Amino acid sequence: MTEQPGDHLRRTQPAWQLLQDAILVHTRASSRDGTNHVRATSEHDGIILCGTDAIPTVGTGHRHGNSHRLQLVDPDSYDDYATADEPFQLPYRSRSDQPSLFDETEADELRNDQQGQLHNGTTAGLTPTRYIKGGDRQAVAAAVQAVRDLDPQQTILTLPLDQQWLREPDDRDYLVTQLADLPHIKALALGAARNPLAAKGAVAGLRQLVGSLQRVAVIRTDLAGLDAYAYGALFTALGMQTAMRHVRKPGSGGPTGPRRYRYTTMVLHPQLMDYFRADTLRELYGKLPEPLCHCTVCAGRSLIRFDHNLRDQEEANRHNIATWLPWAEDLQQTAAGSDRRSVWQQLCHDARNAHQDLREEISNPGALETPRWLRVWAGDPD
Repeated sequence: MTEQPGDHLRRTQPAWQLLQDAILVHTRASSRDGTNHVRATSEHDGIILCGTDAIPTVGTGHRHGNSHRLQLVDPDSYDDYATADEPFQLPYRSRSDQPSLFDETEADELRNDQQGQLHNGTTAGLTPTRYIKGGDRQAVAAAVQAVRDLDPQQTILTLPLDQQWLREPDDRDYLVTQLADLPHIKALALGAARNPLAAKGAVAGLRQLVGSLQRVAVIRTDLAGLDAYAYGALFTALGMQTAMRHVRKPGSGGPTGPRRYRYTTMVLHPQLMDYFRADTLRELYGKLPEPLCHCTVCAGRSLIRFDHNLRDQEEANRHNIATWLPWAEDLQQTAAGSDRRSVWQQLCHDARNAHQDLREEISNPGALETPRWLRVWAGDPD
């Protein structure tokens, strides 16, 4: 039977039980050409939707009886830095310095924000936490303190952390201390100009956070989510679009300089376990035989067929999910702990070796560098 308004108040199963071992797709609710990403991602555990139409989209599905799916909404509240006074992006406070409607307190607004998500059928409510700059301990403490007043069974504390938190041992220890006794799910969303795990020590730092805390998730990420899951994360969410694979610092915007293409198509290479621009992939293979992909989207077609246009971008996004989906399922079907970590490490080890094999074939070996994070995932020293 379809849930009715208010049914979320009578749920008895806590969010950490509903979301345990889930590997979700983190996506915009719809694309610029109107493609419905909810339907496009229907084969896996569930979704985290982002964008102005996220709540209406979730609500529509909820009213049509789709509430059996795991659904969350990313508040996308990362355009401003969190502070000790304002750790959250709340609608009334963001529009004015005046008291909010009916003199609501910040706690009231935060509670109403969470109830709005739940009322529309989300599995839990993600807090609209602002971007937390590296080392800003007061902002972390303020967010943690405010969330303590919210129901831990239905609330997820979103932590959009700058990558610096991963690299500074004292800051990581502070996070663990602050979060250790918080019963809520803690959802880490990592921020950087490019890949948050590109810096030395970042992979180990993330693994430490995941391994030191209970009920921790990694969202809005790339294959780092599978590494986090292998190392004990409650659940993870991998981005469908490039912008959904990490968060950006406030004010940093997108890539600078002239753009060669209106759309940028990123393709996940199944053997190399890395994302490549469509034109980079074509240049890499040059005169070599075209690499074929046997995912459910490609069905044996060439991996270098993609170009930088909206249609190919959307198809590449679906290919990317179809590529990592079997890896995710293998991890889910493997016992947690050392067995799951071994399965993941072997996947990454094979991908690292595939980089070396391809370097020996291509005309410009320097054009293909094995990413730092992949080497560490494979067991190499950082």
